[in-house]
Amino acid sequence: MSSSARVHDPVRTFLETRETGARESALLPPIRVLVSETDVVSRRFLCALLEHEPDMVVTCVDDSELVSSIQESAPDLVIVDVHAPAIRRASSWEALGIKSAPATIATAYDSSAVSTFASTAIDILVKPFDPERFEAALDLAKVEITQERAKSESGQVLSGTREDLRQAGWLERLVVESDHKILLVRADDIDWIQSSGDYVRLHMGSACHVLRRTMKELQALLDPKRFLRVHRSAMVNLDRVKEFYLPPTGNMFVTLSTGVSLPLRRHSRFSLRRLLKNIS
Repeated sequence: MSSSARVHDPVRTFLETRETGARESALLPPIRVLVSETDVVSRRFLCALLEHEPDMVVTCVDDSELVSSIQESAPDLVIVDVHAPAIRRASSWEALGIKSAPATIATAYDSSAVSTFASTAIDILVKPFDPERFEAALDLAKVEITQERAKSESGQVLSGTREDLRQAGWLERLVVESDHKILLVRADDIDWIQSSGDYVRLHMGSACHVLRRTMKELQALLDPKRFLRVHRSAMVNLDRVKEFYLPPTGNMFVTLSTGVSLPLRRHSRFSLRRLLKNIS
């Protein structure tokens, strides 16, 4: 396969915009991803994007190997075309003989052709989609997989209490150096977090502290039931959210109790509602 066939210009552009966030926390095991696309170009496009995810181990297969590959490798995440013959008439992974259903991102050419199978997916990508749209779906999948791992490790669903947070190992305090001082910032006190290259800005009322971490690193350390990535450059404390504004047309945004409004990324309303349902 030639390099031009593997990496298209949109992928290259996407990777360049994420270069500063490429470093990943080593606290979590890699996410096992299986990609099965009936369309060869789409499969190459997805695999090229995922190839540069340092926290993922990716396998790409055609439709004939889909079910057997899931049964053998037990992936955390499956990205699959809903029109693939193996699942076209299936209502769930269980119906295909897969007992432990993986997290799923479904792809389709027509948004109106959403099957029962696709309705249970984390997100539905309508082809052709761009790298930024795929990143939004991938972030949703990471949140769900992180939650499932936390449940498995603790043996119970996280309730959001301090004891649960300690058991799950989520970060409760951040060490910030400011004006020759070292501050201990409680995660609970943060309103929202802003990405700024290799740094993040912690917004707390009228105060703002700068921390030398990438947004991606910090997201992996904070409880996904409490902190939600709403945009490439913004993450909010759900305890500070007043409302999500989702008009039929135009821009979507989230408003905090402090009055700050932040844009919502362009993932579907379905995905946002499903994610919030999982978090609640």
